[in-house]
Amino acid sequence: MDHNPYKLKTLDEKPSGYLDARQFIDFLAKNKIPIKRMDNLPRFADQNNIEMKKVVRDGSAGSVPTVYRIPSSTQVSKILERMKNNNNSEVGKQLLKKKKEKILEIFDKAEDRKETRTSIADKVAKSLGVNCNRKLVRAVLDAKRSSKLKKLKKKK
Repeated sequence: MDHNPYKLKTLDEKPSGYLDARQFIDFLAKNKIPIKRMDNLPRFADQNNIEMKKVVRDGSAGSVPTVYRIPSSTQVSKILERMKNNNNSEVGKQLLKKKKEKILEIFDKAEDRKETRTSIADKVAKSLGVNCNRKLVRAVLDAKRSSKLKKLKKKK
């Protein structure tokens, strides 16, 4: 097993402008980026172009600690935007619930034969500021409102 898969430099002490794993998770949480698993932190940092370094550990037990450079505010906003449109991230999972609620709300308020799946997806995307497509609308409506689907306008 490779103990340094990202080919990180090992330093004697933590440089200024860097945070250890616990501090980095707290920093991300303050910026509304929740991270559940600490063991995924290096992968998260690598995927989001956050600079990392290894620091010589005290004692002989445990793994070599990794420190992370504090990301800029623009980098934080890019990370947050990317996470919003990924349904597997914590932020994306929360937004997915909101999307489903909004789809049902728009469908229930719609008049007969006035809305299509695409128009509902567009309205959800516009109101929540995240991507939404007709396939999600179809899946939600098939699961929750299958008996009322005649209410939709069919595209020809």
